[in-house]
Amino acid sequence: MLNRKVLESIFEKLLSQAKKSYDEFNAADGKIGDGDLGVTILNGLEEVNNNKANFKDDMGANFMFCSQAFVKKSGSSFGTLIAFSFMNISKALKGKTECNHEDIINIFKTALKTIQERGKTKLGDKTIADSLDLIIKKLKDNTNYSEIFKSSTKQALEDFKGKKILIGRARMFEDKTKDLDDPGMFAFSKLSEAF
Repeated sequence: MLNRKVLESIFEKLLSQAKKSYDEFNAADGKIGDGDLGVTILNGLEEVNNNKANFKDDMGANFMFCSQAFVKKSGSSFGTLIAFSFMNISKALKGKTECNHEDIINIFKTALKTIQERGKTKLGDKTIADSLDLIIKKLKDNTNYSEIFKSSTKQALEDFKGKKILIGRARMFEDKTKDLDDPGMFAFSKLSEAF
């Protein structure tokens, strides 16, 4: 069950993991981008955690607050995708004080739909969308959330080894990206280790 207290704990763990993985995130992004992924993630999560006293029992309000935190602290394209995902999740959860299993699946479905629409990406492009898709499939008949997050995000990285990244700035690097992890997928996998 996801509620205010659990959400606060999740964001504390994510921040701790983001601090540990900060240099790795920037390095992964630097191979095919501008090397600021660690900055984006850390700044957004710090803003959420520094102000989580503002969290309410209404989960929709909390996800809107998280969206605003990422808008305030991140100008990057990845940060914008996170912000829009949180905003759309917020609309779906408006007024809810607790999220059941179906709500949790819908949180990931909303994030996937948002990233596909806003990022103009499709499944198979080797992006965080592919990691989200795998999580959704595994959540259908399993409630071991921490294990699913860890195994799915790792499996997505493995599944796309040897494949090119087909979207964003990484396309310029063509075949070189076959040997590289997509930075967003990599960051998602490392952050899932917090659980």
